[in-house]
Amino acid sequence: MRRLFYLFVTCLYILTAGAVLTACSSDDDQDIDDPAEVVVAPSETDVNVLLIVSDNGETSMGLMYKSNEIYNPPHCYLGREIRYNGGNPLTVYHMGFGANIKGSNVFDSLTLGFESDRPMNFSNLKAGDTFDSSQFDASASYTPTWTEAVEKVTAALSGNITVVGTKKDGDKNYIVLKLTDLRFNSIDRSCVYTVNGTVEYEIWS
Repeated sequence: MRRLFYLFVTCLYILTAGAVLTACSSDDDQDIDDPAEVVVAPSETDVNVLLIVSDNGETSMGLMYKSNEIYNPPHCYLGREIRYNGGNPLTVYHMGFGANIKGSNVFDSLTLGFESDRPMNFSNLKAGDTFDSSQFDASASYTPTWTEAVEKVTAALSGNITVVGTKKDGDKNYIVLKLTDLRFNSIDRSCVYTVNGTVEYEIWS
């Protein structure tokens, strides 16, 4: 009986090893120069999901709203305003990215923005372009209770934004951004939160 048991275990080991070798062989045959063939880790495939981790170990997941839901889904827009400097009018151009967040007990919204003294266009953003926090403004907000309804805002301490590319879905166009290690003080300044995720921002005209 013991011999039969060892024989069974040996066969199982050989079958498992064969499966592993087959999987490794298929990976080696992959053409890594073809982006469509590159295997992406599952954690990097979640779009419109934010991972929010505090420096004391607290973890929160934030989901983005969809276009048919009540709060703002991820969207981006262009704008301009007139500011006065010493009585002289100055035109400031904006490129903004905003979204409300659901499911997180840390933040309710996240806003990113660029400013320039020249007109900006989304076509100027190219895949691979990376910006650090000295090149854009970023803020996260949280409303403690609906009865209080006072929005608390905290600005980014550091982090990067990378342009992943563009996307078209029907008549809607999107800019896809990867948010890397955006760090914010908590609303009560008891800890620092780090935000990571890939977000598809619909272009609003």
